[in-house]
Amino acid sequence: MKHWEAVEVFVAVVEQGSFSAAAQHLGMSKSHASRQLSRLENHLGVQLLTRSTRRLVLSEIGEAYFQRCKSILGQMQETEQAVMQQQASPQGNLRVTVAGAFGERYVAPAAAEFLKRYPAVNLQLDFNNRNIDLLEEGYDLAIRAGVLKDSSLIARRIAERRLLICGSRDYFDLYGVPNSVEDLREHSCLVGSLPTWRFRDSRGQHVELKVEGRWRSNNGHALLAAARRGLGLVQLPEFYVYEDLQAGRLQAVMQSYQPADTAVWAVYPHNRHLSAKVSAFVDFLAEQFRQVDYLS
Repeated sequence: MKHWEAVEVFVAVVEQGSFSAAAQHLGMSKSHASRQLSRLENHLGVQLLTRSTRRLVLSEIGEAYFQRCKSILGQMQETEQAVMQQQASPQGNLRVTVAGAFGERYVAPAAAEFLKRYPAVNLQLDFNNRNIDLLEEGYDLAIRAGVLKDSSLIARRIAERRLLICGSRDYFDLYGVPNSVEDLREHSCLVGSLPTWRFRDSRGQHVELKVEGRWRSNNGHALLAAARRGLGLVQLPEFYVYEDLQAGRLQAVMQSYQPADTAVWAVYPHNRHLSAKVSAFVDFLAEQFRQVDYLS
């Protein structure tokens, strides 16, 4: 509002009883307060106050205007307090998009615990793998795993996503253990949703290799099942293969080639004033995942 400061000055002058007291209350000079009120009266084309050396008297129009302005200012203050309270304490609707097995196994249980901690939050958790315009489709944030593309969105790493190359002992007994990226060209690789595997070479650069094999699937659990049965090597996030590695069903190889640019990310629109519900949810997920060895 163009004359909002002048309205605040007018109400303060009436309530405080003088320009000096109003100026001190608002943290401005007396001369600035006087100019603001004069501009307001010129804008309205009426005299709101009658000034004398001894006191200020509201005109009839000024009295009606004061009552309306005081009511509006009160409503504005209540609205500001409500907004700040919402910013300080997580509450309201939280809409999150998440993808894949990581979302099912880790995000969903953590989200349920989050709601138990913050009963004033309502959560909608949508599972999908497609590219989403968060602002256009009304999402507060996305949880995504892998290598992020450049965008105007803010991304925070909330968990590690170490990619491991694994095979069964039966497979290694038959075909040997690969020691380099080039060695993989001689091996049967279980191909996932992408035709390439990602590596970090000896110079720290990230490279990709197109892999070939008899088994293809866009499902991590299907790839894992094939690897357990010795059908080939697989590259999967550690959370898929952790239990198999601990049980000795699979063996990890070429660990020095693990890429370092893949992780689990919380992605949200660029916003200087991140809402309390989003900030608390992201912090909560990060804290939950830090308690899991292979995610931290």
